[in-house]
Amino acid sequence: MKLIVAVDEKWGIGKNGDLLLSIPDDMMYYRTTTRGKVVVMGYTTLLSLPKSKPAPGRLNLVLADIEGLRIPGAVVCGSMEQLLRLIGCFHPDDVFDVGGGSMYRQLLPYCSDAHITKMRFDGEADTFIPNLDELDGWRVADESELKDHEGLKYSFVIYHNDSPKALETARELSTNMSAYFRKKEPIEIKLIEDEGYQAELKELAHAYFCPLEKGMSADEVAEYLDGDNGAFEEYLRKNHYIAAIGDIEALSEKYGLNDADARSIMVDKANLDVIDGI
Repeated sequence: MKLIVAVDEKWGIGKNGDLLLSIPDDMMYYRTTTRGKVVVMGYTTLLSLPKSKPAPGRLNLVLADIEGLRIPGAVVCGSMEQLLRLIGCFHPDDVFDVGGGSMYRQLLPYCSDAHITKMRFDGEADTFIPNLDELDGWRVADESELKDHEGLKYSFVIYHNDSPKALETARELSTNMSAYFRKKEPIEIKLIEDEGYQAELKELAHAYFCPLEKGMSADEVAEYLDGDNGAFEEYLRKNHYIAAIGDIEALSEKYGLNDADARSIMVDKANLDVIDGI
């Protein structure tokens, strides 16, 4: 996996549970780098996000030892062991550790690269990560020119770990999660008076427009990891946590629908209640 974080000159990352500083260019770098990827975070970091909600356009894995916890839009892992097993189900380049401090320290040995925004100031931080300039095996692989934001100097630096610790990869890797978490376009849906069809259609429509709408608990993650299952995204699709437009088209084919015997409507996230009302 990789990590991404902004640090001050003492490798501090936060103070009083908040960022040291917000630089628009750094925020854009974070969004661009992690969009369509798997982001891994602690529960406190989740609560610090806008409205305490998972970041859109990403698969959010949250470490939280809270029994029965469900977070709409996220996958909860109840232990570090379970989290590491699930991370191992994805291609290493598709996973980013996004904090907080404890997560960075625990997952650092498994990281092949670190995207560090180095800010040239002392933020009087109370939360730190290890100084990669002083760690054996870590080296600078790339660095941007020195930039400026309202007098603050900073640069984007990519560090590479020559010997990252291996993760368990006992199953087929999920390599295309971004296809299910990007913005969903309106779709044409066919309607017939069949309760079985209607029930499946409602599930699929919600899974398409609202991926992981009810969240996935640690118990459900354990069910996936301990079962005879394939790639994670296929498991999510099979259980209607997420859906692609092809899944809805396949449902129409399953029930033998065509333009002659079914009326069609266009549906998007804003009028999803049309499907709920059938």
